[in-house]
Amino acid sequence: MRARAMVVCALAGLLAALPGAARGQSAPSVASKHAAAQRLQQTLAAQDRRVAAVQGSIDQVQARLDREQAALVAEQARVAALQGRLRAARARLVRLEQALERANVALTANLVGQYEGNRPDLISVVLSAHGFADLLDTATFLRDVQDRNTRILGADKRARTQVIAQATLLGNLEADAQQRTTAMLAARNRIDTLRLALLRRRAPLLSARNRTSAALAGVRAQESRLRAQLAAVQRRQAAAVQQNSGTPASPGNLLRGGGFVFPMSAGAASPPGTWSLDQGVDISAPGHTPLLAVGSGTVVLHGIGGFGAWAPVLHLDDGRYVYYGHAGPGNAVAIGTHVGAGQVIGEVGAGIVGISTGPHLEIGFSDASGTPSGGAGTMMALLHGAYGG
Repeated sequence: MRARAMVVCALAGLLAALPGAARGQSAPSVASKHAAAQRLQQTLAAQDRRVAAVQGSIDQVQARLDREQAALVAEQARVAALQGRLRAARARLVRLEQALERANVALTANLVGQYEGNRPDLISVVLSAHGFADLLDTATFLRDVQDRNTRILGADKRARTQVIAQATLLGNLEADAQQRTTAMLAARNRIDTLRLALLRRRAPLLSARNRTSAALAGVRAQESRLRAQLAAVQRRQAAAVQQNSGTPASPGNLLRGGGFVFPMSAGAASPPGTWSLDQGVDISAPGHTPLLAVGSGTVVLHGIGGFGAWAPVLHLDDGRYVYYGHAGPGNAVAIGTHVGAGQVIGEVGAGIVGISTGPHLEIGFSDASGTPSGGAGTMMALLHGAYGG
């Protein structure tokens, strides 16, 4: 993101040097679109964090739901086993109830038989016996009847006890199965409800994020189109600069020394003995003689009072300003163009340009407004150093 911002700032800086519409429209448009894209990107990042937080909660709930589901499956297996035990218990209960019914029938029949029959007591048996053997047989019979009655009563009692115990077991099994199933379903419903609430909470967040993402894509597309337009403007500007400035003077024609390039090609200017001090330094040369940048810098102004409408001011990279008085319109480079040392930036005016007596160059130091600031002696020394170098 930082590199992206630096690129846009650099482009905006380049556009600041372009004329008219390119400077007034394209740079602000690119910068504003980039700023909008940054704001949308920050919004999208914040929305991503909120969605991620909710999704994290959903994932935790889903993990709990998965664990509950595994427990539910295990519990369902246990419930299925309980159901099997329930079926077996019901079948056994049916058999016990049938046995109890048979015992009840036998007991009832025995009681009826005893009630309707003439059951002798021990005195009657003794008095009616015809002998000891008859007495013994009758006593044995009575004992057998008593034993049978005891067995019938015992079987009925055991059957009743077993039926009650089995019925109690069956009821407990059914209650346990129902309780387990209800608890499992309640737990699962709670987690499902929580997950549904989180999904509902996530839905508007995702919707807002998608809208922001779409808006960001639109702004980036607009920014891309503006960058393409900016690149086209820059290409046209570069072509115009190349057309206006021509090619730099041949290295063999440059005069330089002490880090200073002489403002004309070798042999184009009058010899040093003819140069004179004015606000700057006056150097005679034929009209249309190309003027060269004395160092790398940016052309920041055209036109100085008394020096003509095309006199350029060069802001050197070291901070000094140099003016070229009495220049003509030929070879003039656009304001805002950065040039290298020795590159053509204008020409000596043909005829009388500004307040002059004929074609010549007055070169000197100025302030940021192009007003000569003195230092003609320093300029003369630099020119001699370059010319003799």
